[in-house]
Amino acid sequence: MTVKVRINLANPLELLELAGIGPEQATAIVEFRAEHGPIQDAAELSRVLHGWRLSAADLERLDFDPADSTAPESPGA
Repeated sequence: MTVKVRINLANPLELLELAGIGPEQATAIVEFRAEHGPIQDAAELSRVLHGWRLSAADLERLDFDPADSTAPESPGA
């Protein structure tokens, strides 16, 4: 069973579990969510990451469901 990463709820450490995501990309995702709300899909994620490409396997692990709302960032997250 593949573990999904909930892109709109994951903290920076959880985002780093994706092979194509480094600290800069995790920060960009967190900052985008804080300013604009949930990331809707892989195309929007690509724009957030300025064209950075994730592997097909990583994209399959992503869940873009915003749930009730995007998790607020806690201090030190």
